[in-house]
Amino acid sequence: MLACRLRAGSDTPLPGAVADFVKVLAEEAGLSSRQAYWLRLAADEITTNIAHHGYRGGQGAVDITGEVEPDRLRVWIEDDAPPFDPTHYDPAPRLSVPPGEREEEGGYGLLLALGKVDEFSYEFVDGRNRNILTIWLRGREVSDDAERPGGR
Repeated sequence: MLACRLRAGSDTPLPGAVADFVKVLAEEAGLSSRQAYWLRLAADEITTNIAHHGYRGGQGAVDITGEVEPDRLRVWIEDDAPPFDPTHYDPAPRLSVPPGEREEEGGYGLLLALGKVDEFSYEFVDGRNRNILTIWLRGREVSDDAERPGGR
């Protein structure tokens, strides 16, 4: 099991630390570059939302734990921000506005990221948010570039 504690709002750039953490796990699990890419995107999206929305840009702990099992890689991302269940996020109101008329940027990352991991779940346990990302290590093999935006 691999674990680290990051501080949102600290001098450590959260996206870089999350990318490094996922890279180590992905290599240990032997993920394809496609799987590693989508796992990193999902973990980065969750942690960025915690920092910006959960902690509102202030200080706060983000605990990331990863484990490689024979059939899957799982990443747990936990925080102490107010409860937020990403599985209940509904992008429909934003998507219903034509792109040229949208006043707000963003709001689509969760939709994209969580749809690219094999399983995602959320729990609120002992006053903490727990997001669980799972990538299955056998089965769904697609060429590395087939699902990456822009085919690159």
